[in-house]
Formats: sequence, C-alpha cells, structure tokens
Amino acid sequence: MADYFAIKDIFASTDNMVKIRDNNPNDDSTDTLTGVDWFHFNNVVASNIYVNGNSWIGIGTNAEQVKVCRRDAKVYTVSREEGTVYNYYKFLRIRWEGYSQYNVTTDDVKLVWELLLLDTGDIVINVITYPTNTSYIGESSLVVGSITTAFTPVTGKYITFKHQDATGTAFVLSTDLPALLDPYNRRYLITDADKSLYTVVDGALSKLTETELTAAVFETHGIQEIPNGSLLLTLTDPTVLYWHDSLNSFPPFTASYTGLPKPQVIYSENIDMTDASIIGIEKVTVDADDAALFAVSFDNGTTWWTYTDNTWSQLSEEKSGMAKTALQGISTDAWAEKATTGMIKYRIVISGDSGYVKTITTDYLNKEE
Repeated sequence: MADYFAIKDIFASTDNMVKIRDNNPNDDSTDTLTGVDWFHFNNVVASNIYVNGNSWIGIGTNAEQVKVCRRDAKVYTVSREEGTVYNYYKFLRIRWEGYSQYNVTTDDVKLVWELLLLDTGDIVINVITYPTNTSYIGESSLVVGSITTAFTPVTGKYITFKHQDATGTAFVLSTDLPALLDPYNRRYLITDADKSLYTVVDGALSKLTETELTAAVFETHGIQEIPNGSLLLTLTDPTVLYWHDSLNSFPPFTASYTGLPKPQVIYSENIDMTDASIIGIEKVTVDADDAALFAVSFDNGTTWWTYTDNTWSQLSEEKSGMAKTALQGISTDAWAEKATTGMIKYRIVISGDSGYVKTITTDYLNKEE
C-alpha cells in the first residue's frame, strides 16, 4: 500500500490503483469490490463496495448511496486503491470512468469521478471530468437512509461529506478537503546566520543557551506550530527548523511569504541657487507616495533639516525626514530663513513595496528684469 503526505497527493496519480474493470463496458450491472472493515456508513460496515454502470456506488450495501450524474450511463474502467496518509490515516479510493450516456462515447458526455473513504469517517468525491452536454446530466447526491443531500459536481472540484458520528448516519456537505493533522510529536525552532537557536515564548523570540541540535532540545524548547513570520524580521538569514518523532519522511514544507525592500535613501544633485536673478524659494511641489520622507540640506549634505511645527530642526538619523505634505507646506518666509547659502539638496527615503518619488519641483522667486 502506498503512503501519502496529503489527500491531494492521493488524487494526483493513478499509478497505485488496481483496475478491477479495464476498458470493459458495463451498462446496468454492478461490480462488487472488496471494501474495508474500518469504515461505517449508515450503520453498516463497508465490507464490500458496489460500483454500478449507471454512475452510483453503494458503501457496504448494494444500493444507490453515492450518485454522481446518476442516469442511464456506462462505465468502462473501475479502479481501486487502499493506502495511508502519514503512515497513519487509512483510506479507500474507488475510481469510476465512463460516459453519462450508455450509447455515446464523445468527450462532451465523458464522466470520471472518484470516491475516497477515510478512516476518520469522512467521504470525499473528486470530480475529474464532468459532462459538458447538459442533455446528459443526471442526479448527484449522497443518500444516507431517508436523508438525501444533493450537490453540484464541477470538474476539478472536491465535494466533502464530513462525518458527524461514528456510525456514518450524519454528514455535513463541504467544499473543503478534510484537515488531516500529522500525527507526529512535531516541533519547530529557529536559527539565524550566527547559528544561534531561538524558540518562541509568550509571542516573542527567546534565544536558547543550547547550541547543539538534538531531539531533547526540540522536545524541550520547540514549539508545535510554525512561528509567525513577523518574528523572523529581526534576524539575519533566519531558518525555520522542523523535527518530528518518527522514522517517516518529513512532510513537504510549504510557506507563503511577502518580501518588502529595505528603505532606500536617494539624494538629489546639489542645486545651485547663486544666480543673481534668484532671490528665494516660493514653494516646493512633490510627486511621491505618502510614506516617503524628505530632508533638506543647505551645505551639500553636511547637515540635514526638517521643518515641523513652524521650526527648522536638524536631523541625526539617515533614514528620517518629514512627510511630503510638510515639505510642500513650507512657506516662502520659512525658506528664506534657511536658504541663505546659495545651494539646496534633497534627501528622500522610500520604503514599502509601493514606495516611489517621481519629481521634486522647486519654484524660485526671481527679480524682475
């Protein structure tokens, strides 16, 4: 029996399936397949699985219980697979391949679907190919005793019936696959460029005194869930380490992440205002995003200034400054107070994934000719 890391992996291939009926058409009769003793449906053990040519399956009982486009159809191939997920959860998979019209074999009536029984008690229907010819669409439903739950199959979509009891008499329809938590005692730690080890305590990083990775370190200090990505931002080249107490292969690790560029500092050229016609600055106009920060220098970058609360203040941090609204709001008189050296230079700090600056326009006051 094959073992998988996830339910989707089961459906990804038919390599491990055994064909019970191999391209041998069956119109109305029923194939009886070996079932499993760990699944109950409507108070009946699923010892046998009944697969009918009219696109229905019986679970433990030769009756129309799982219907996918049930009508006068014809099945050509029936396959079976039994296996596990994480070497822990058991499953039984049945595949129905044929056409929704018994005497037509065109693509518009092709029908392929799979039934998956999990030892958790859940049922999954995997609709692989559904007829596009609406004249040959039949009933799709799950029948549990006197209760019929209809559903709408869609090619490439899953239909899940989540069990509500241990005997398979009540189910809830869902479009989400069942969540199978890996059964391991799993732990996560974090390391950085210096190979220091970290765990998470009360939502914050906590550096360990231990430096050697052992099972005991993971069991004692590791956390059970993947750490919040925001905690890693303070580390250089962080790595998330995973460990579990099993000889099974590690499950595939997937993560989504968003990268933001570091703030960028941009400098303008030193602007010469020594021309005799220039007597001051009227205003400054900026085309930039709202998060950009601006600073002004009147000595070619030796000192940098901001103007807030009607006061010029010298800055000490390279990545600091005033918002563009503050820069644009500096009055002519305020400019005249500082712009006395005949030169001006701008520093811009751009941050975030959408930061930008396009233009800084300085309008001068000029003498009349």
